[in-house]
Amino acid sequence: MLKNPEHERFQLGEWIVDAAGNRLQRGEETRALRHKAMALLVLLARHPGETVSRDEIVARIWDGNQFVAPKAINTAVWALRQALGDDPDSPRYLETVAKKGYRLIAPVSAITRVEETATVADPSASLPPVAAVDPAPAITPPAGPRHGPRWAAALLVTGLAALGGWAWSTLTASSSSSSSNTGQTPEAPSNLPQAQPLSQAPGQEYLGQLSPDGSQLAFAWWQGQGVGRLYLRAAADGAAEARAISPIDEEVSGLAWAPDGQALAYVATQAGGSCTLWIYRLATQSRQALAACQALFTPSLDWSPDGRWLAFSATAEGVGGLFLIAPDGSGLRRLSSAPPAAMADHQPAWSADSRHLAFARQDPADGSRDLHELTLASGTLTRLSQLKLYGLHGISYRGQGRELVFSATQQDRRMLLHWDPARASARPLGLEGSAPKRNADGSIVYALLRAHTSIARLRWGSGVPERAISSVANDRAPTAAGQGLAFVSNRTGHPEIWWADSDSTPPRRLTALEGLSSSPAVSPDASQLVFAGSCGPGKRMGLCRLERAGTEVQALTADAAEYGRASWHPGGREFVVASDRGGGWQLWRFRADGSQAPQALRTEQVPGPQVQWAADGRSLVYQARGSQRLRLRSAEGQERDLPGLPPEESLVDWQLSPDGALLVLSRGSRERFRRFELGKGRQTVLSAHPLGTFPELARFSLAADGSAWVELSNTAVADLMHLR
Repeated sequence: MLKNPEHERFQLGEWIVDAAGNRLQRGEETRALRHKAMALLVLLARHPGETVSRDEIVARIWDGNQFVAPKAINTAVWALRQALGDDPDSPRYLETVAKKGYRLIAPVSAITRVEETATVADPSASLPPVAAVDPAPAITPPAGPRHGPRWAAALLVTGLAALGGWAWSTLTASSSSSSSNTGQTPEAPSNLPQAQPLSQAPGQEYLGQLSPDGSQLAFAWWQGQGVGRLYLRAAADGAAEARAISPIDEEVSGLAWAPDGQALAYVATQAGGSCTLWIYRLATQSRQALAACQALFTPSLDWSPDGRWLAFSATAEGVGGLFLIAPDGSGLRRLSSAPPAAMADHQPAWSADSRHLAFARQDPADGSRDLHELTLASGTLTRLSQLKLYGLHGISYRGQGRELVFSATQQDRRMLLHWDPARASARPLGLEGSAPKRNADGSIVYALLRAHTSIARLRWGSGVPERAISSVANDRAPTAAGQGLAFVSNRTGHPEIWWADSDSTPPRRLTALEGLSSSPAVSPDASQLVFAGSCGPGKRMGLCRLERAGTEVQALTADAAEYGRASWHPGGREFVVASDRGGGWQLWRFRADGSQAPQALRTEQVPGPQVQWAADGRSLVYQARGSQRLRLRSAEGQERDLPGLPPEESLVDWQLSPDGALLVLSRGSRERFRRFELGKGRQTVLSAHPLGTFPELARFSLAADGSAWVELSNTAVADLMHLR
């Protein structure tokens, strides 16, 4: 038995447990744990091989609070298994003892002081920078933005799947290759940095920055419903009451303190999709709109340390980029122009001397992003990295120099990395994190996200979703077809299309693109699929087709456009999909065999990413973009609104059933599945669930027996951390 596992590092199987640092280490790999999950692990480690009852866990860790503990214990157990890579069906570390409690079954042993001083190997290497000159664009005001996905959903999984495993493997492979080619010796590993929690509130605190004097914390907070609002709280007291600054109907996606600490700038998106850059004056508790911006839902704002400029993402004359504006609203000018068909340049970060601005730029061909830096005095634009990052979640300078900290996805985890511009190399910091933001003293605030999504079966009689596919990676976008199920999983490290039969045999992978794959749609006879993915030449994004019995993926388009979730016509020879391939969002009709050019379908409203044919093939339903309105469109082009939800509920996802009814997943005080019988005007609540049961942008699909395959949120929390 360990004497003081909460103070001393100990060995658990192949993992080293650092309880004081709330992390696990295995060779070069480090995984963070939330405080309660680590407290549970420490309690179990005091009694290795023995069953610790749930009552004892409640008493020791949750102070006997029987109200919150049951779900909290389940969340902590899941977090432990995720971090340890353990399968509950065949555990190697943590075993559930039915109706009793839990026990550690892996060997537990103390670590000697010699072992405690061992450092973690570091895979650093050199990558040559690529320099380029960006011509100075015309100074024009930003135009209105296009509507984008919600920030909280982007925090969970970019594009509804974790997209950065491929980018991470590319980073490490490129580093190894570069090191061997140049003959450079990898730099010596350094001690892992220490981070302290700034918040542990329910929900997701996903952006944060300390005031210049360090006394206040500004952060965005999503509490399970509605939007993520801007809050202000005393920094030193995690239990202090947080005061909401932004309105209840505005989603915050960027914030920055004024260098004098007297004001906050923030970017927020309104319900209709318009984005506004605001400045909030603390003395008067009033705000002023400065400019229109681009709703990208990545960190899209920063204030220069000299106080002169705000840098933010916007679009003007159809071209996205970075813009500058003075805090009083004057001097608006364009700073950069993104490549054609790419999203606006984003995630701006000022250097401590206000002379340089780092940011992310997207490659329109494959959707990947890399680090860039602009020198203000000369206007020189330099591409810093060639990492092809699909999951890039925030950039910040560190300290007083020009070294950067950025966040990239490694499979299901967002990891903080250090970028050394002198060596053009990236090195993992050994910490999970997202959206790093530099404080005035050079320290970093970042968000620690713990989220996992699996696929569950929901039968209306029981009302309880049962996890049907077991995985330690995110499984998403279930699409039922006959007795089978297509879905997206990154269990190989890349988001690929997988297939599961109803006979409980292990799922099998259908694609091996090692790029992006999302939104599968299966033909009525289950023989073929279409999906959005990087199936074009050079992994160029487009619309892809795959015969389920084969392995070759056909690129129907390779136009780097965005595509939603397609819907097959019941006849099985064509499908319809929403896309911006024509320059604006429209519905497009494709022949599955590619024998005809796609045709645009006229709609009265701009369509969102989802559309579905009715079972008779004589009409279709689509969701108006940027709204909760569902529209029924006949084959002749006539349209009408379908019944809506109560005003206090928001639409999450919807499906048409074979009998013509509309099933809707909504979120209000609870998460509900509703059935609308369109011909009779009746509605029924099929099931109701606690908030947080499903991911924020959950997707579901109806099985042949009428039950639902649905994404299940095992946990979805984010806390702010302070890295000195």
